[in-house]
Amino acid sequence: MDNVLLVVNMQEFYVGKCRNKKLYDYDCDSLIDKINKRIAKYEPEEVFYVKTIGKGLFKGGMPKANNAESDIVAKLKVVSKNVYTKSKPDAFSNDALGEFMRARNVKNVEICSVDGGNSVGASAVGGFEYELKMIYNEAVIGTLDKEKEEKFREKLSKGKCTFINEV
Repeated sequence: MDNVLLVVNMQEFYVGKCRNKKLYDYDCDSLIDKINKRIAKYEPEEVFYVKTIGKGLFKGGMPKANNAESDIVAKLKVVSKNVYTKSKPDAFSNDALGEFMRARNVKNVEICSVDGGNSVGASAVGGFEYELKMIYNEAVIGTLDKEKEEKFREKLSKGKCTFINEV
């Protein structure tokens, strides 16, 4: 498997109907529809989902484990059992994800989801540690803080990253 799709943080807490809409002001329906179209372009075993789960007493802006808000948002197509969790912005902070991709000889990782100024950017940078070529698909990334996203884009442009804008 050379190419995979990494879907990060598409959880009820961030993009669901009961989210804090003032804090997470994404056009969720449009974003979910676009990500579903990207998911359809991959074989099920090539699609990976990463959920953020808060740990410890102070979970910050993260959903709690085994809670409805930590579930993958209902409208998103879940086509595989490749579901990983993380408690830091970088999806590759869960070593199991990176090691699985290394064992399967994954070369290219297209990343989509929320938030380009946080988890998406951090995960794209984190993929470099596993010698992965990251594909940052702007059409399927929701971003709240454009300045932070731009800083990540600068880091990504110095590594093995391609920027695309495709649904």
